[in-house]
Amino acid sequence: MLAEARRRELLDALAIDLYVLRSTPAAEQAAALVVVCAEADAQTPRARHLRQRLPNALGIAAPRVVWVSPDGAALPPAAACLVLGAGPAAAHDAKLSTMRQNGGVIAVADTPDICLSSPGARRALWQALKPVARRLREGRG
Repeated sequence: MLAEARRRELLDALAIDLYVLRSTPAAEQAAALVVVCAEADAQTPRARHLRQRLPNALGIAAPRVVWVSPDGAALPPAAACLVLGAGPAAAHDAKLSTMRQNGGVIAVADTPDICLSSPGARRALWQALKPVARRLREGRG
């Protein structure tokens, strides 16, 4: 606290105006990644582990990753989408317009239990996530 007060005094002495951002930009509040996963698959211990690790692996804040069920309503807008499981992939394709499918990055992988079951499966998940990570990195710049 004292260091911050001293810093502000020095900035005032140098006639430097300090600007503070009033609110978070809308782009940072919106979902960056939508993860489509069946409700039963999303409740397993490996799915909870993936839910914790995925934002850090992609370099985004955890609230910007939205998990949805394929049975639910329309998908929220996002820069990228990760579909976990074959059943959700088919349901997901039916919900998206062709324009949205062409405009975003959609990655498909196995269910969380399969994706985290072995080193080879984790490598396959990471290969599916690479285009997603690239799109999210581009969106920040």
